[in-house]
Amino acid sequence: MRVAQRLRRSVNSLRYRFVSTEELITRVRQCAGDSARHSLIEILKERLAHQDGSLEGVDWSSLRLNKVTLSASKMPRALFRSAELKGAYFGYCDLRAANFESANLGEAHFREADLSGAVLDGANLSGANFARANLQRCSFVGADLTGANLWGADLRGANFAEARLAECCLVAAIVDESTNLPLDPENETARGKVASV
Repeated sequence: MRVAQRLRRSVNSLRYRFVSTEELITRVRQCAGDSARHSLIEILKERLAHQDGSLEGVDWSSLRLNKVTLSASKMPRALFRSAELKGAYFGYCDLRAANFESANLGEAHFREADLSGAVLDGANLSGANFARANLQRCSFVGADLTGANLWGADLRGANFAEARLAECCLVAAIVDESTNLPLDPENETARGKVASV
């Protein structure tokens, strides 16, 4: 039984290697199961590694991609609105001007990713790791960053209006006068000192 299943998976995997990138992305959106969706994403990443590697502007909105690994991918202007990305790994990704509005990114990893100009309004970012990420000009309006790690992140020009920052680590985070980081020392429990530029 296991041999037949492996053979079937190999044939399906091979079949997907001959469809266009656009068709492959469409099939990812149509997949019912997480494991099938993750397999298609692996094929897509492998294909892109042999091309220019870009997923620029791809619409991933409302997809359920929990715990997916998209590290070091180029996805500027990608749309992830209302997507389920809990525990996803975006380390070292190019996510400039991406839109994560209302997405569930709890426990997601963005270590050293470039999210400059990205929109994360209303997103669940509780426990997310943004260590040393470029978050310049990002919008976090109304986002939940409870317990998030922003250690060493570049927050210049970022807007955290109405964001929840309880237990958020801001050690060595870089801010300037254009950063809207409303921390009330009496009411907030954000940890650490930020580095003003």
